[in-house]
Amino acid sequence: MDDILLVFFQECEEQLQELERGLSALSDGESGKETINAVFRAVHSIKGGAASFGLENLVRFAHVFESSLDGLRSGRVAPTPEIVKTFLKAMDVLSDLVAEAQGGAAVDQGRIAESQTELEAIIGEGGGSAPAAKQEDVIPADFVPVPMNFEPVMADFDFGDFGLEEDAPAAAALVVTFSPHTAMYDRGDDARNLLIRLADVAGAHGGTSTVTCEAAALPALADMKTEQSYLSWRVVLPASVPEESVHAVFDWVSDVCDVTISREGGSDPDGGKPDPEEPTPALVEDPAPATFKAEPEPAAATPDLQPHPASASVVEKIMAELPPPPTAAASVPIAAGNTAAVRRPVEQATIRVDLHRVDDLMDLVGELVIAQAALESIGQREEGGQQEMIKRIASMKTLTRDIQDAVMAVRAQPVRSVFQRMQRVVREACSMTHKDVVLTLEGEDTEVDRTLVEKLSDPLTHMLRNAVDHGIESAEDRIAAGKSPTGQILLSAGHRSGRILITIKDDGGGINHERVLAIAIKRGIVAPDAVLTDDEINNLIFAPGFSTATTVSDLSGRGVGMDVVKQAILGLGGRVTISSVQGEGTTFCLSLPLTLAVLDGMLIVAAGSTMVVPVSSVVETMMVNHKDIYMLPDGANVVSIRGVCMPLIPLASELGLGGYGTSRGLSEDDVILVVENESGARAALIVEDIRDQAQVVIKSIEKNYRQMPGVSAATILGDGSVSLILDVPALVANALGRIDTRPSDVRTGIAA
Repeated sequence: MDDILLVFFQECEEQLQELERGLSALSDGESGKETINAVFRAVHSIKGGAASFGLENLVRFAHVFESSLDGLRSGRVAPTPEIVKTFLKAMDVLSDLVAEAQGGAAVDQGRIAESQTELEAIIGEGGGSAPAAKQEDVIPADFVPVPMNFEPVMADFDFGDFGLEEDAPAAAALVVTFSPHTAMYDRGDDARNLLIRLADVAGAHGGTSTVTCEAAALPALADMKTEQSYLSWRVVLPASVPEESVHAVFDWVSDVCDVTISREGGSDPDGGKPDPEEPTPALVEDPAPATFKAEPEPAAATPDLQPHPASASVVEKIMAELPPPPTAAASVPIAAGNTAAVRRPVEQATIRVDLHRVDDLMDLVGELVIAQAALESIGQREEGGQQEMIKRIASMKTLTRDIQDAVMAVRAQPVRSVFQRMQRVVREACSMTHKDVVLTLEGEDTEVDRTLVEKLSDPLTHMLRNAVDHGIESAEDRIAAGKSPTGQILLSAGHRSGRILITIKDDGGGINHERVLAIAIKRGIVAPDAVLTDDEINNLIFAPGFSTATTVSDLSGRGVGMDVVKQAILGLGGRVTISSVQGEGTTFCLSLPLTLAVLDGMLIVAAGSTMVVPVSSVVETMMVNHKDIYMLPDGANVVSIRGVCMPLIPLASELGLGGYGTSRGLSEDDVILVVENESGARAALIVEDIRDQAQVVIKSIEKNYRQMPGVSAATILGDGSVSLILDVPALVANALGRIDTRPSDVRTGIAA
């Protein structure tokens, strides 16, 4: 059962994504039939699966949500912005209820009731089957989903009434008999859902329903097939219920459920019998049609339906063990009929992969087997196999690289799942700040390693909350500045130079550099006499404890949000850069590696140690020319390359391995590597030699040792030695930070 439940929660995640896409399309004005049907199907699928596992809270809310969407699907309700906003709010509650069912935190009952009331208002607006007299639960309070755990009992059952009113139906009552096919259960629906909706219809017309389970087709226990559908149901509704309302209930399952509607005890010419054009269908392909009577037959006429003492006691025992229906004050989720059980969160340990990628991988593995056989054949030769061996090894090297790329493609996942979750983050932030902001997504199909996708959620959440709270101005301030009262935030992703760039851009007020610097000085983050550039002031917002908020709220004021972002991105081997224009907006750019597993590296030597520089960071290489090297007054060195000066970094000295610190210590055999970071800033690394270019496997150095400045990770080379992978952006940033950035009128000049 745990395996099936895991699959259900995985499907819930997919359905919630589909629901998010559909509602986002509706909010953009795309109210086509396919979009509305996709939204309805997503909620319906979640409800059907939840009912199968007895997830009561989830079933109840999903049913109300589905009923409100039915009005949209039938055209009775128009997808106005207010209604779509209500659906988005309900989707957030539904998502939290799914998380609660997985063992997460309990959802606030007041929040559920508020959303349910709003949905019921939509149902009433569309003329649906919501209660008219009082805003009561759409699902009867005495209905409790029954968990799918069965005990072997004798085959003669009489379930009697379904626990609802036992009063005799009024004259001309509407009688509905239905027999679900096995296919209806196979696709996740349940007869209980139909009974719920029929009870809603009865309640909407001022009455109640009487439900009887017909078990005539139930075979002996030894002959019973557990996957087969045997039971049918007879429901008596008030005479005031129109047949159109009943047809609407069964519209979604009409292809997998036989339904008959008739009038009982009325003045019809046929005495209330079923319409001859709609004969009562057979149960489970039984050649003799089942007949449903308005009143129970006498005991002598139906000996097979007499309740067996054992079966009656079992039914009473099951009903006694069921949990009571939840109250408004309930806060602990009921898990599959066990009030004491609390599920552990189910970790998502699977991914969906396109079939062609798996086929490509299998083809490459087949080629690898052939190459292995060729090598074995060459090894068995006595002479003349050396050159052939070299060729085969080169071929296997290419093949191994192709396999590696294929595996990385299998692990690659689009960032869509994370990006779509950010819509909810912005909605909640707007609700707390009373601002109107639209989040636009671009590059959702950009693929990155699955590990990165999972770890992007927290940093993006903090940054988007910060953009709404601090970046976007209030509606009044925006109007005064000549802007639209609705703020705009762009969240985009794309590839550049072997890395993924994620951009968060807003059209808010930008960063007030004077205010940020003043707060940093007040908090002791920088010295009072510090002279900082605009970029350095921008980076102050990442300092621990820094916040421009005057009061502490649920969104900001504690000075930990952006610091958490920086540490999380650094932990992924990435960097964050900021550009801002006051009055126009701010742009955050996250640069991340495509994968945390492998990279293309250039093997270099510094102080006798072999190290790895990512190839994506190397612009060019050249030999040292002393005429192009200059020393600044503060002792830093720069090199002029085709008229462009950039910091000169003796790598051995930078990493504390000894060596030279001035141009006089340089050798004619040394090599300069021109490197750049994701923002385009360049520096020149001085190394002793370049050995090779190879693909290396990334190993975490923090996990196995500790964090080292200028080093991002480590790897194991072919000879078994450990080599450090350099953190080029950090080296460039440190070098730029040491260069004198004071205004030209206070500089003392440059010495050769």
